[in-house]
Parts: sequence; C-alpha cells; structure tokens
Amino acid sequence: MGSDLPALLSAALIGTERAPLPTPGPDAAGQAAARVTRDDPAGTLLARAALLTLAATAGRQPDPPAPTPTPAPADPRPEAPARAARHLPHLGGTLLHEWLTLCRTHGYRVPALHLPRLLTLATQDRSLRVPLARVLGERGRWLAPHAGSPALAHADAPDESTWAALSEAERDTLHRVLRDLNPDAARHLLCTQFDTERAASRKRLLGAVLDTLNGDDHNLEPLLEGALDDRSPDVQTLARQTLQRLPRSALNARLAEALNDPGTPPSPRDGLSGGPQARLSHVLRHAHLDALLRATPGGPPALITLARDHHLLDDLIAGTLTHRHQPLAQALLPHAPTPALRALSDPARTLQSGLHTRDPDLILAALAHHPTPWKPDDSHAILTLLQDTLRHIDHPSQWPQRWRTLHDHAHHLHPDTTPPPPLPPDAPHHAQSVWHDLTSTLDTRRQIRLDFKEHP
Repeated sequence: MGSDLPALLSAALIGTERAPLPTPGPDAAGQAAARVTRDDPAGTLLARAALLTLAATAGRQPDPPAPTPTPAPADPRPEAPARAARHLPHLGGTLLHEWLTLCRTHGYRVPALHLPRLLTLATQDRSLRVPLARVLGERGRWLAPHAGSPALAHADAPDESTWAALSEAERDTLHRVLRDLNPDAARHLLCTQFDTERAASRKRLLGAVLDTLNGDDHNLEPLLEGALDDRSPDVQTLARQTLQRLPRSALNARLAEALNDPGTPPSPRDGLSGGPQARLSHVLRHAHLDALLRATPGGPPALITLARDHHLLDDLIAGTLTHRHQPLAQALLPHAPTPALRALSDPARTLQSGLHTRDPDLILAALAHHPTPWKPDDSHAILTLLQDTLRHIDHPSQWPQRWRTLHDHAHHLHPDTTPPPPLPPDAPHHAQSVWHDLTSTLDTRRQIRLDFKEHP
C-alpha cells in the first residue's frame, strides 16, 4: 500500500513533464488510485498521492487493547454526604485542606465523583497529598496511579519493586503518607531503603522525618547516627538536626558533655568545630535543652549564668525558641523580655496583652503556640482588630505589613466566630473587598462544618 508513495514523490520532484506517472501497484490501494484521474498529469499525481496518504493513515492497525484493570475493592467507609460534598468544586487552598480534615474527622471518604479533580490538584499542590490520602478510600487508591499519583495508591509499605518504580518525588510523597497513616511501616521503609537512595532522595526522606518527628522515632537513631557520616553535607545536617530534636539521643548526650568541658576536642560530625567559644555557642544554640539541663546541676539559672558569662545569651535564647522549651523561656524572661519569649512562657497571657495593646507582634508570637482553630472569643477580638485597622485602607500598601500577616492567618479563626458589625458604607473599596472576602470565607467554613455535623 505504501510502496506507491515514494514513486509518486520521485515523479513530483522530477516533474510530470519529464517523467511519466508511476504505474499503480497491484494492491487494493494502488488499484483504487488507478481509477483517480484529472485533466492533467500533475493533478492526477496530487490526487493519487492524497488518496494513498489517507489510505496509509486510515489503514493503520489499532494498538492491542490494554488489559482490563482489576476492579477497585469495596470500601467500608461511606462517602461524604452530598450536602458537604457540594462545596468541593469551589474549594482550594486552606479551605480544601479544612474540608479534607473534616471529612476524615467524621469518618467519611471523598465521593467518587470528585476523585479525578482532587487527584489532579494533588499533582500540582504537594501539600494536599497527605490530607487527601487520608480520605481517598479504596476507589481513590485504585484510581491514583491512573491519575499521575502512584504514591497515593499505597497506604501500607510497598514492596521493593514498587518502591523502585517510583520517582524520587513520589517516594517522598509515599514516605510522608506512611508517616501519617502507618508510621511503623514508614520507619521500616526508611531503614531498609535509605542507604540505596541517591543523596537528593536521602535528603527528602530525612526532611520528612524532621517535619513530622515524634517520640516514637527514637528507634531511628542508629540510622541517623550513620547519616552523620553521609557523603552529602545536606544529609549530615538533616540527620544532626533530627537527632538534636530527640532529647535522649546519644548526640545530645555528647553535646551536653561538651557544655562544661572546654577541652572537648572539635567534632565536625557533631557540629562542634572552631575554638571553645564557637563550640559552646553551637551547644547552646542547637542541643536539646532537656539534655543540657540534666548536665547542669543548678538548673535553668545555672545554664543562663553560663551563657551570660560567655556572652552567649542570644544563642541560648535561640535554642530555647527552637526547642520550644517553656521552663527555660520563663527563666530567661527577666534577662530578655522579647515577644517570642513572652509568648512561649505564657501564650494565653501574651495574647490577651497583645490584643489589649493592639500589638500585632505579640499577637502573632502568642498565636504560634495556640491550637487551631483559635478560641471563638479570641477570634472575635482578632477579627475586630483587623476591621479597625482596615476600615480606612484604600490601597494594600497602606495596611501595615504586620496586620497583613495576621490577616494571612485568618483561616485559623474559629468558624463560629461572631463577626463585628459590617464596615460603614463609605469605607474605601479595598477595605470593603478585603472584609467581604474574609467574612465570606468564615461563612463558608461555618456552613461546611454544619453540613458535616448534620450527617453524623
């Protein structure tokens, strides 16, 4: 069928005035082309070439059908009720995160109708993958590989071949999903696969551990100790940071020993380099405070005195904030009454003080230690302050950055917050727009929660 096309091309290049038309072949396409004639040889050649090209294209054998996939298993969890699911097509960002969290809290799974869109969104927004994995259900897990999210298909530990088939980014996703849904399997997976991964993947895996570290991760210490000698400096740093967050790790014990021993030799593996002052600075800034206090008979006052005597109080403050060590924060307050230390020492009192004095720095520092959503009374007070600072703003740049930052955290307001009265009609357009978006979002969140509660 296709053998006549090269001959027609050659004739076209030479020209029909100097070369005769090729004789059509004996096959069906050639005989069909023989019946195509025009008033001139050039027209006949073009018409036959068009026919043969169409025949070659249309005559292509179809690919063999793909094997029929195994049907998705039955799911014991019910789909989220239609009244709650009606919001899904319109949600994104923090609102979608909240919907997925509520769906899990009430024991539902995502309705099948919405799975394709949510899986597509999860390929674009990595932060959605873990909350979506919690409520995918069996059908969602079955669909995930076909929607470009193969890691979401595994809520249990994958076998070696499955793990090897995933990209580094998908391995990171699977590891994070397992850290949430099956932490024992995640730890086993990390221990068995870590040494075989490339440096970039090892970095991703340790980053996930550091982001979600909990007390049960102490049995990862042998792996983390080994990673202190990793070829990658980034992996070494992440391993060191993770071990520093485990109060009773051997690394913290070694750092605590160096606290009162200026003669401790440098140990770059443990982050101890430079002279005695530099090494002490590293210990105060990075070692877990529980380990340091166990090595300091005089408790917080003695540790503070040691830091002050060496002009390293700022390093001790930094370590206190990093490890969120409330007792030491309270002891440090007389020496450095910063908003961050005040908030860590007594979040509730600091928040009330910030609300009373209209100090956004105190408010933001205190809210970092409050569970979300914030209490309704606190949310009402914050919403009132936002409105007061917004009411005369007619351009974004006129609203101070600290209040804009607080506004950016407004998704933590309690949905049952009673808003203050609306802005006056003569308020600037920008203020009206921001306020409308803020209160509309609050209304949507409230309605979503009501829709879930009405279907226990």
